[in-house]
Amino acid sequence: MALESVASPLAVSKPILSLIVPTHLRPQLLSRALASVNAQAGRDQIEVIVVSDVIDSATDEVCANLLGKGDIYVRRNGAPGPSASRNLGLKLVRGQYTMFLDDDDAWQEGFCASLFAQWPQLPATALYFDCTVIKESRPASGPIKLAEQALDLRERLTLDVFVKNQVHMSCFMFSRHLLAGLEFDETMRAYEDWDFLLAVFSRQMPIHLPIACSLVSEVDDTTTDRRGSSAAATNFNAVIDYLYVYRRHAAPTPEIQLQRKSMLAVAGLDLPQQLL
Repeated sequence: MALESVASPLAVSKPILSLIVPTHLRPQLLSRALASVNAQAGRDQIEVIVVSDVIDSATDEVCANLLGKGDIYVRRNGAPGPSASRNLGLKLVRGQYTMFLDDDDAWQEGFCASLFAQWPQLPATALYFDCTVIKESRPASGPIKLAEQALDLRERLTLDVFVKNQVHMSCFMFSRHLLAGLEFDETMRAYEDWDFLLAVFSRQMPIHLPIACSLVSEVDDTTTDRRGSSAAATNFNAVIDYLYVYRRHAAPTPEIQLQRKSMLAVAGLDLPQQLL
C-alpha cells in the first residue's frame, strides 16, 4: 500500500487529531475520560469535541474545567443519542485524523506518546490499536473496578466483522478523507457503531498498530445504563437489528453470507442466503 506524507505533529498549526466524545448525563465518567486525554503527550495537537445531547450544569462544569481553548463543547438540540452527537462532531473536526471515545471510556497512559513517535511513518488511511477491557460497577458514589484484561487485537479484525462486530469503536483512528460523506444512523436502537464501521471498511480495511490505546469500560450488573449490547442475536429485537445491518452492508464473500444465515438461524429466522 502506498504511503502518503504525514506531517510531524510539531510542524502544523491545525490539530493533528480530532477526538469526538458524545456524552449524556455522565459528568463523573466524562471527567475521567477528559482527564485521560489531558494527561497525554502532545495534548496541544489534539482537538477534543464534546457533544452533549442534554442541558446539564454538571457536564458544563466538567467541560469548563477540563477542555482547552482549542477544544469544542456543544450542547445540541434534538432527541438524545450518541449517533446525532457524533454526526455533529464530524461536521466540526479540523484534525487530519479522527477518533471516537465514549464518555465512560478513557485513553491509556502513554498512548499519544507512542502514536506520535511513529507519526512520520503512518499510512494516511485507517488504523486500529490494542485496548484494555475494564469490568466495573457504577454505584452512585463512583465507578469501582472489578477486573481488567489487556487485549492484543492484531488478529481480531477480519472479514468476519461483516457478521458480528469485533473491535471497539475507540480503538480506531480514521484519516479525515476516508470518512467524507459518512454518518451514523440516528434511527438505530443499537449497533450504530458497528454499522458505521462497516461503511468505513467497505472503503478501506484498517491496519493494526501495536499500541495500547483505550480503556474500554463494561458494566454487567444492574448499575449499567447502556442502551444496547454487543451480545449475539438471541432475541427478536437483536435479530431485527442484525438483519437491518446486514441489508445495509453487502456480505463481501459467499462465506460471509453463509455465516450471517447461520447467525440469524440460531435465533429462529431462516432466510435465503442470497438475501444476506
